[in-house]
Amino acid sequence: MLSVLVFLLAACGRKEADLEETILDSADLRETAVSIVTMDFAQTKTHAPTSTPTQVRTATLIPTLDRTRPPIQTPTSELACNIAAAGSPIDISIPDDTKLAPNTAFSKTWRIKNVGSCTWSRLYTITFFSGNSLRAQYSHHLVEPVEPGETVDLTVDMIAPEKVGVYQSNWMLSDPDGVLFGIGPHGDAPFWVRIEVVQTVTNTPQPTSTLTQTPVVYISGEADLANGDEIDLDTATLNPSDVSLVDLRYQSGGTPLHILTPLNEMEWIAYGDNEPSLAQCAASAINKNTIGFNEAPTGTYFCYKTSKGLWGWLRIEGISAGKLSISFLTWSTH
Repeated sequence: MLSVLVFLLAACGRKEADLEETILDSADLRETAVSIVTMDFAQTKTHAPTSTPTQVRTATLIPTLDRTRPPIQTPTSELACNIAAAGSPIDISIPDDTKLAPNTAFSKTWRIKNVGSCTWSRLYTITFFSGNSLRAQYSHHLVEPVEPGETVDLTVDMIAPEKVGVYQSNWMLSDPDGVLFGIGPHGDAPFWVRIEVVQTVTNTPQPTSTLTQTPVVYISGEADLANGDEIDLDTATLNPSDVSLVDLRYQSGGTPLHILTPLNEMEWIAYGDNEPSLAQCAASAINKNTIGFNEAPTGTYFCYKTSKGLWGWLRIEGISAGKLSISFLTWSTH
């Protein structure tokens, strides 16, 4: 009981002490405020995270670039079928602005190269395109096929106009479907012949041989040539046994329908509708070109020089019973 009494007395004394009013001066108030702020800061410091968490970013991997330069690829394009190019040179005969007398017959030859991917068959033609036709046949079939990469000489027989002036005749190639093509960067440019017709020709080439005033006729005659026939114009012999004597071969039934081919160094050129003299033939620009046609140019004269070097003329008389009729005359003068 004594112990209980002591405990109760102690408790009452503490309660009275707690009820006593405590008076604080201004200094105490300041110290108390600072103390509270300090305690609040300490508590805040304690509960705040010690460091701001940094967001971890995952780096995106950039693929390694192959910086090895790939080989340059040449673009492949399919080569067009029909492409032509000028040969070197393109003008084999009658260069531009050649001076000719009125009504002079001449042969224009171009050198053309097949730079396309298709073969030019004998169904291809050289065709008049524009300008002055110079009295030439409008279309001429190729004499033989021209493979890609090959060069061909194309010849057209023409006649200078009667009037003085400058004339240009433009030509192109045509495929079997009638589609025209030519030369140039785009394959659509024609090739041409340009002549000047003058009254007096000062640069007409003179024959190298001395011609007599009245040439002597060596031989003359007529012949009917069937398909495959050959003729020697020096002796007027049809199908001679010695093939080295043959001057001209006739073929029919192909494209073009009629073909005359000079052989054994014979040369010739279309002259016109009037019979030429020896001097006129000797002054002509003869060549070894094959001549083809679908309709016989009846009445047309050709100047020729035989395989033995004799001058003469040949005239197309017409076609009868499948045979080509000709007449010819060979002079004895070389």
